[in-house]
Amino acid sequence: MKPVILSLFKGKPKPMEANPKVISSINRDSADSLIVYLDHIEGDEISNKQHHGGPNRVLHYYPSEHYAFWKIAYPEIKCSPGEMGENISSTGLDEKNVCIGDIYKIGEVELLVTEPRKPCGTINVQFQLKGLARRVQSESKTGWFFRILKAGTIHLGDEIELLNRPYPALTIDTCVQSLLIAPNKAVLEQMALNPILSSNWKTPAQLYLDKSELPDDGQRLGEN
Repeated sequence: MKPVILSLFKGKPKPMEANPKVISSINRDSADSLIVYLDHIEGDEISNKQHHGGPNRVLHYYPSEHYAFWKIAYPEIKCSPGEMGENISSTGLDEKNVCIGDIYKIGEVELLVTEPRKPCGTINVQFQLKGLARRVQSESKTGWFFRILKAGTIHLGDEIELLNRPYPALTIDTCVQSLLIAPNKAVLEQMALNPILSSNWKTPAQLYLDKSELPDDGQRLGEN
């Protein structure tokens, strides 16, 4: 069976409940459908355009299965789909079976997997848990981003169909592990040369290969 869309979310920047001084779109609202354009989702905005958004990060996917893991790891927190800031959630796809360059069709929309999400400090604020962003990274439960190849509308219940997989060895998990957890030179070389992977992953991969060092932890976590 093909995976189907279980949850859709969109929203605009607003003060976070946990800390009203922090303005973020992480708390998106549930939706029955998303109207997706090549460069944005109707009714969806980001607050920090310097470090978020752009054509390679139009739509954020986070696996529904991960929420069960977080509920067990942190039983004291509220944790349900939508709270990691995603636009789409379903079961059946995760970091170990989704690859850079994958092309999917969801409803009318065709999407290209461009990069893993780098967890940022907003996650710590969201759940009021210091170090959660780092654990999201270390567990390789990051989710990923899509570039939009064909605009259209995505509805709840739409099937997710894989159309093409040109780089089966370069899974989301492999990228996260190789750059952020346990650097792997051979994989980093693949990442640096990959024509699809976003520059904010290719550049630090090349930096490591050139200088045998990685950016500081803040940059690795996307907390810059």
